[in-house]
Amino acid sequence: MDSSGSHPAWRPEEPWPATFAVPLSVDAPFEADAFLAGLARVLDASVEVLKFLPSADERNPWSVVVRVPGRDAPVVISLERTKRMDEVPPALVGRIAQSRFTLILESLLERADPRLDWGKLVGIATAHEASIAALDASTGRWFDGPEIDGEILDAELGPPEDVLWRVQAVSTSEDLEQGTVWLFTRGLLRCGLPELELLEVPGASAPAASRILDALAGLLLEDGPPPPEVPYSIGPGIDIAMIPWREAIEALDPESLGDDADRTALSQETPNPLRARRAAVCDIEPKGSFKKIWTWPADAVAHFSRPDASIYRSDAATARSSAIARRGWSRAVEASTSTPEGLVLLAGVPLGADAEGRTEHAWIQVDSTTEDGGTGRMLRGAMDGRAAGTSIEFRAAEIDGWRLVRGDVAIGPEDRVDPMDFARGLEPGAAR
Repeated sequence: MDSSGSHPAWRPEEPWPATFAVPLSVDAPFEADAFLAGLARVLDASVEVLKFLPSADERNPWSVVVRVPGRDAPVVISLERTKRMDEVPPALVGRIAQSRFTLILESLLERADPRLDWGKLVGIATAHEASIAALDASTGRWFDGPEIDGEILDAELGPPEDVLWRVQAVSTSEDLEQGTVWLFTRGLLRCGLPELELLEVPGASAPAASRILDALAGLLLEDGPPPPEVPYSIGPGIDIAMIPWREAIEALDPESLGDDADRTALSQETPNPLRARRAAVCDIEPKGSFKKIWTWPADAVAHFSRPDASIYRSDAATARSSAIARRGWSRAVEASTSTPEGLVLLAGVPLGADAEGRTEHAWIQVDSTTEDGGTGRMLRGAMDGRAAGTSIEFRAAEIDGWRLVRGDVAIGPEDRVDPMDFARGLEPGAAR
């Protein structure tokens, strides 16, 4: 999104690039021209070379600045000796440990649609046939080959929104039940948005608080951030306020994390993203009569702790999740009817838009299905007055999600679990 119209408190002071590292399974360096020729074949388009950058030493064989069709921002691509990498997924450790060279890509994200542009950059970064995986340096997330080829580069869907950020939690105690947690996003600055954070959250509430940051990040990508202190709705009747982090930490408990010293200690980057444009997500009203103190949004966190919580989602997220849900709906129905005992099928359906044009999404417990849709009962009341238990008729073409639930375990369309396997009792994550 374009941040030029945002409140001055949220405008990034400088552009933040997107950076990717792609370890390669090659034994020797190769010329930049060879890579660019391969990239042109992958893109089926010409690649404009803007400048060759001087090589510092043998650890950096070459660097080149290029422009590719469909992107205004130039791209810097470098070949470097592979360095030690952290948080490597176990399945990739062996191959990455043997990698001798890594492609590094850096560019500014096109803010009109950073999600799709992020996917374009991953496609460029992994154009070499010897690519092992891609590390998004801004978030620290790894993406392996099957995930890139399947989900990230899906021509119809594009990557999910949440590839653009990652929620990180830092606790005052190893026992989450005893301490408080500081949660914050990584990656939104490069989208022209402030990073988001929640301060002094009780450890037991951290999962729900994390979901708030995920939901809010997706909405801000579409709407842009509201001015500081102005209530912003993230669900039916659920409002929060965004406060500049320096104001939010003025009354921070000394036993909690998130003060200026913590931010300096936790990031060695220059400039430090933990001290850049950031918004603390707070309750809509400060507490206290003598001195106003902004606090974490307890009511919103309680709302998000419920598995059937109704939330607002961006149009892009809704369209993508709806397409995925519809792709797998027939398989979910087949699974639910093959093993009816102890297996519950839930469907997510849109109920209608509010005064601001936002659509309320609700979960219904499916009672019956047909080739075109089915009927079910609402799990919670809706803003239009329909109570929990109200019967709803829906069409398969309009569902935007589904869940198969057995006891405390559930799977959805974006989980890598076949619904029939789940119906037969295979738990998520179990070997087939």
